[in-house]
Amino acid sequence: MKNTNSTSIIKFLFSIFFALSFNAIQSNAQSDVKTLSANDFEKLSKKGRKAVILDIRTPDEVNEGHIKDAVFADYLGGEFESKLESLNKKKTYYVYCRSAKRTIPATEKMKELGFKKVYMLEGGLNNWINSGKEITKPD
Repeated sequence: MKNTNSTSIIKFLFSIFFALSFNAIQSNAQSDVKTLSANDFEKLSKKGRKAVILDIRTPDEVNEGHIKDAVFADYLGGEFESKLESLNKKKTYYVYCRSAKRTIPATEKMKELGFKKVYMLEGGLNNWINSGKEITKPD
């Protein structure tokens, strides 16, 4: 009986430790990149020549519509890192995908590669559209 209780307690403590560790890792991954509301993203991304809107969605997603003047780097396309290497790291980047799930690892990769000023759109393009912001469709 004691062994069963000890095993249960150890399993319980391990599961709590794992859950807390996972949450800490996720929050650390997001801590270096500031998340912006659609309004702030729009306002700040229009400032100056050093601002670049970076759309990291697939070409099919981009064809459905995108934020005006965006530069494209397909996060899932296999050449994302080489595309990043071709970008000017001194500029400020405003990054988005469809729902912000890809944006977190993408912006972390950008930080690893030496990009200093990187921001992400909260909720991705879905949030942008739900906030009443315009998108542009390719010709």
